[in-house]
Amino acid sequence: MERRDFFKKVILTPVLTPLFLAAKKGKGGCELYLIADNPEEIFSLILEELHNYVANYGNSFSFLNSHPRENGLRRILSQRGLTYVHKPTQAGLTFSFRPLHRKNLPSFTLIKEGRIWDIRSRKFYSLWREMNKNHMLSSCLTIVSFKSRQSRLFSGKYVSVYKDGRKTEMISLEENVTRSYIARGGKITLRVNDRKSWVSESSCRHKICLSSPPVSFAGERIICVPNHFFLEIQGPSHIDTSIG
Repeated sequence: MERRDFFKKVILTPVLTPLFLAAKKGKGGCELYLIADNPEEIFSLILEELHNYVANYGNSFSFLNSHPRENGLRRILSQRGLTYVHKPTQAGLTFSFRPLHRKNLPSFTLIKEGRIWDIRSRKFYSLWREMNKNHMLSSCLTIVSFKSRQSRLFSGKYVSVYKDGRKTEMISLEENVTRSYIARGGKITLRVNDRKSWVSESSCRHKICLSSPPVSFAGERIICVPNHFFLEIQGPSHIDTSIG
């Protein structure tokens, strides 16, 4: 499959970022969402290409929570000259781990300035093909945050709903509601209950968003790439967040 055909295909699947949601230029926070059981091997390769998209992320790293592959990640990052620090607030890179409720095909997505980025690269394309050649499913979601991700966890107050990069609704986490939306890929439904929010129904193919556990802390997101939809928990420092 040629790269042109590949980018047509990924619009309908969550394995890479859609072309039409390319981010605006400028400074801002950046996060990599990586689904892989061996993130230390994949991230080392991704990091070689990310200099084209992310600059000045420093030379230190930390973990926001326990990661099953922490030793491997520490090893490859140390080999690249990065230093481990105990306090996430002092780190240029922070790693967090979330187990998926349902296994999915390996994939990765880059979020910058609140938008899904088109990381169009021959090496990224080759890496994606290598990750999926055996059709092995993964239940490990690693979120890599570059500098600006909030390292201290604040309980959320609202969940904001974004379609095509624009905020369409903000719902209090005090509510107990179910909302359905018509997105580009079809229908997607979110629920809010017990101060948590999650995706309970989606028309997307691989349903990674359905596998994501509920979110409740400020800054946490659940993303559905094919539907060009994501929800984000907002708290004391996120209530006025706007994505244009």
